[in-house]
Amino acid sequence: MKLSLWEQNCSETVRKSTPQTTLKISVHNSKRELEQTPELLERLDISQKTFVSGNCILPYCEKIIGANLPEKPMLIMVLHGAGSVGHDNFLQVRIPAEPLIRFLEKKNRKYVLIFPQCEVDHQWVDVPWSSTAHTLPEKPSKYMTAALALLDEKTARFSPCSRGAIGISMGGYGVWDMACRRDFDLLGVMCGGADISLAGRFKDTRICIYHGADDNVVPVCRARDMAEALKKAGSTNFVYTELAGTQHNAWDPFFFDGLALPVLFEGF
Repeated sequence: MKLSLWEQNCSETVRKSTPQTTLKISVHNSKRELEQTPELLERLDISQKTFVSGNCILPYCEKIIGANLPEKPMLIMVLHGAGSVGHDNFLQVRIPAEPLIRFLEKKNRKYVLIFPQCEVDHQWVDVPWSSTAHTLPEKPSKYMTAALALLDEKTARFSPCSRGAIGISMGGYGVWDMACRRDFDLLGVMCGGADISLAGRFKDTRICIYHGADDNVVPVCRARDMAEALKKAGSTNFVYTELAGTQHNAWDPFFFDGLALPVLFEGF
């Protein structure tokens, strides 16, 4: 019997990735990201919007794929990393928007993609990135609180058939945090960290984790420990991929290696 793409890849792997260039500004940016300009929004027909939650103004971008299809959509939250903080309502789409949209457009299904933007000097989760472990904060951060309210508003509006969350670095922390407070059907996490004591919550969730073996920002033990915790919780629905030679940049492989997105979205 032929194995599904998910079954073929449901294991821990270590792979070589494209060497880093010297053109990136910092560990939070890549050459591919820096080449993107605001015309990307028009080219991909991405809307720029603003959501107000309490005293927080949250810029976000929205893209509806398959808008004319009669089915209920999948709602996907995409959380950016530290290299995209601000309030220009553009930086957060530079890494994930085009590869994610182009991939999903081929599936001939309906999706609503939401890209919120966290302000400078704030984080999706108020924990140090260099720590080797953390406990889920009792109260979400200011911008996570706003992102959760935005998620609730979009859920009420679109009545999605399923929900997903994808996060890069700081956004990887954000995805785990958000998924501890709301229910999701799939999670894509790049170089993030989680409260591993809550791994049992994700036993039936489709999860794809990418992390650099030599990550110099977020310790790789954050991903290794979560993968081990998921195993102990009885999860068989996740893939952990550890990348050699990428340092902190796990996002270029995730979006462009031709493996992560098909595995994550198989059946969705």
